[in-house]
Amino acid sequence: MKRIFGIAILACISIELPAQQKQGYAFPPSYKSRSKGTTVIGHAQLEVIYALNATDINDQQTYIDLHVLRAGEQVSKHYSRFLELNDSLCDDFNRKNPHALSRPWVTYLRTIGRRGDIWSEYQYTEIFTENGQQTFYAWMPRYLEKYNGYYTEPACQQKWTLHADQKNIIGYQCQRATCHWRGRDFEAWFAPEIPVRLGPWSFGGLPGLILKINDTERLYTWEAVGLRSGKFPVTKSTYEGFHKSSREKIHKLQIAINRDYLKTSGAVDRKTGMRSSKETPYQPLEKE
Repeated sequence: MKRIFGIAILACISIELPAQQKQGYAFPPSYKSRSKGTTVIGHAQLEVIYALNATDINDQQTYIDLHVLRAGEQVSKHYSRFLELNDSLCDDFNRKNPHALSRPWVTYLRTIGRRGDIWSEYQYTEIFTENGQQTFYAWMPRYLEKYNGYYTEPACQQKWTLHADQKNIIGYQCQRATCHWRGRDFEAWFAPEIPVRLGPWSFGGLPGLILKINDTERLYTWEAVGLRSGKFPVTKSTYEGFHKSSREKIHKLQIAINRDYLKTSGAVDRKTGMRSSKETPYQPLEKE
């Protein structure tokens, strides 16, 4: 792998995204339900940082999330940096307050991002790539933790068409590629000089690292804002209570949660004793 030095930061104005709802109003799962310890399962030689749905690429508070891809020769991991930072604040609070009877909501410690106070499947999913397979571990929101699950599918399933267009992204000359995948058309920009056939989320398979990708409606956009080489630990949680599932089952539940969390979780109005409902317009990344 060609060595890449330093951290490259993108300094340009991103295209404004349409005012499309891309999250529902689900409560995030508790920190306690996720803090079961981690194990180092390998090391990565490259760390890429992506902004998810930034309205201003220079302001992290306008991101839906900040994603990390740690790419290694044996195993790679894709996860949320915002969630990692929030968890570290909880860890710090526990160390400083060992006898506390309660713990403040993580959002009171620090709210990060445009909608950092609610659950999103793109934040509460960790993806591991190993031996040509990708395994997705999906945390569900509060009151639905019993549905936490994981599934495995072949990695890099997109079928790409390469184009001659060129663009510079965080200092790397990138080439354009397009594909139709799971009901949407996507445009990607990859860097041939970085021989890593991965990208954000589950995208990959191009002859170079994907530094930017979006669907043609621009409902979802990942754009690299940082990149560095080194030796980075790839950690894996115990995923206590997770059950083996399928993409279809988990995807269907995540859509239902985003569209009507109260109804899906079975929440009850304390005054009326009736089940609550709050419908939300939502378009998932994968339409099929």
